[in-house]
Amino acid sequence: MSALLLGLTLALAQVSSPQYPLTKAEASNYRQTSTLEDVMSFVRTLQQLGAPIRVETAGKSAEGRDIPLIVCAQPAASTPASAHRLGRVVVYIQANIHGGEVEGKEAAQMVLRDLAKDPSLLENLVVLVCPVYNTDGNEKFGDGRRNRPSQDGPEQVGERANGQGLDLNRDAVKAESPEMQAMLERVYNTWDPAIMMDLHTTNGTRHGYHLTYSPPLNPNTDPALLALVRDKMLPDIRAKAADAGWRLFDYGNVQNNGWYTYGQEGRYVTNYVGLRNRIGILSEAMSYLPFEQRIAVTKWFVDAVLRYASENATVIQTILNGADLEAAQLSGKPLGVRFEPESRGEEPVLLEKQGTARGLNIGELESVRMPIYDRFRSTLDRTAPEAWVLMPDQEAAAQLLARHGIVVERTLVEWTADGEWLSLTEIQRARNPFQGHRLVRLEGSWEKGSVRVPKGAFLIRSRQPLARLAFHMLEPESLDGLIAWEIVPIADDAKTAPILRIAERPAVPCIRFP
Repeated sequence: MSALLLGLTLALAQVSSPQYPLTKAEASNYRQTSTLEDVMSFVRTLQQLGAPIRVETAGKSAEGRDIPLIVCAQPAASTPASAHRLGRVVVYIQANIHGGEVEGKEAAQMVLRDLAKDPSLLENLVVLVCPVYNTDGNEKFGDGRRNRPSQDGPEQVGERANGQGLDLNRDAVKAESPEMQAMLERVYNTWDPAIMMDLHTTNGTRHGYHLTYSPPLNPNTDPALLALVRDKMLPDIRAKAADAGWRLFDYGNVQNNGWYTYGQEGRYVTNYVGLRNRIGILSEAMSYLPFEQRIAVTKWFVDAVLRYASENATVIQTILNGADLEAAQLSGKPLGVRFEPESRGEEPVLLEKQGTARGLNIGELESVRMPIYDRFRSTLDRTAPEAWVLMPDQEAAAQLLARHGIVVERTLVEWTADGEWLSLTEIQRARNPFQGHRLVRLEGSWEKGSVRVPKGAFLIRSRQPLARLAFHMLEPESLDGLIAWEIVPIADDAKTAPILRIAERPAVPCIRFP
């Protein structure tokens, strides 16, 4: 009789337990990766099983595909206003920014499935997931050995660029892509996520780490925020990874006998997030690992960040609130406009042993001691002004600033102020286009005096939370700002830069733009 009851109990348990879906990767024994429709079918099945998720469309790609945004939250915290009122830490997970780098897309689906099974993390978090950011690139499936020659599986993957031929991880500042424009509107300026994760695959130096990572790299990022993510959060997670059998390290490649990270420019998404006073985390699974292993380590890393965010929610919110307040008081304080790599000291780095026969996968490893250039320092500082001024004909630039969430005003009268302008000695234009632009570099000296500002000019005050981003975009000497990207055009024979700096707090009637 007891055996019969046990059998009935097990049978009932099997009937009542939800049958959660497998990802395309799991179902194909890791030979294939998900199409956009595969992802949406997976998410719809989770919804049907009662998962605490809402499926939204963030926008349309250049080729007209929906860009999915999945909101995973308890009902009481399912809107931006309610989430912030309840003190939830909003975490945004973005995958597949490059269509051939596919393990983040699979890991993101698994994270959603785990939250459907056990939503306890949602007591402190709201999790936003864009599993396929580059929908156009994802759908251009081709031979994996052609699209990603050094990547160990799957059989077919998409392409790096979006439907416009742009690299979406160089578009954060200029925001020319519909993908970045959609996320500015639906994520950054609506949900204002405390943490953003960008999931990639790296195929550079043949090193011995399963995954490498990076915090925001621009030195103008809030110091307390950097201290938290670079010096506390990520090292703590790395230590836990070692206990779990994963080798993690700071992102980089071997150059000039050192370990060098990538650029500090805000064009890179996680650096951009740092300039918004929020935590950006780059995840780069090693492409020479088998596809299944890349998914596993990426998912482990995402899970670890979510757990850390949940366990340290109050600390994170306090530091980010302080960063907003500090940014609004930057006037008169120095910030960098030119930078160089900086070493934190020498450390051992795991590399493929010299002379090892090279196959697709990494061979025997050796430990090589070298300087770790995981950060940057300023080589040229400028003090933040009280405000910047764009002339009335620079409406496109003003529109872009406003799209980023920067407060822009338009003057209602002509006025005179104490100002500064860059008197030019050299205008350098890149010989070859980069992302559709010949990048501009200005050299010159600053002059001060009384400036007349016409009616209808655009005024951007530095006393606002996004002042660090405004500085990055508006400073004429910035190599990643409005002038550098040709958004504010400059003639070859120009004598002064077309952006003014205002030294005194403007007292002029204005209206909000747009």
